[in-house]
Amino acid sequence: MIKISDIKVGVITLEGAKCEFEAVQGFAMCGISRENIEIKHIPSAAKAPLATLFFAEYTEVDCVYVALPEGIEAIRERLAELELQCRMPIGTSLRGLDDMGDMLRMVQLQSEMVAKAEMEQRGGSNFRLN
Repeated sequence: MIKISDIKVGVITLEGAKCEFEAVQGFAMCGISRENIEIKHIPSAAKAPLATLFFAEYTEVDCVYVALPEGIEAIRERLAELELQCRMPIGTSLRGLDDMGDMLRMVQLQSEMVAKAEMEQRGGSNFRLN
């Protein structure tokens, strides 16, 4: 299972928004190093779903956090759809630290399940010591 400190996080925010600092501080409190946080600035909240999709398709992040001072409510449903489509945890600044913690736990769960599935495909789960 992936360690919290090894998780790579994408953060989407507006240029100069206070939310960027709060997101970096929040993830640091969760155990994520600054080197594992990639920040992208968008021109408006309406572009957050597209930027989230870009993170999922073109980077190596494990999850995406949308940190916006306003406008999240309007895109919340689309972000929920993208979370399923991209199979990547997506959190928002609506729930702050709670969403950060949930995202990181989901990355760990996903990592654990992928490792188990790979082991089963190699036939590792058939070997038992009696």
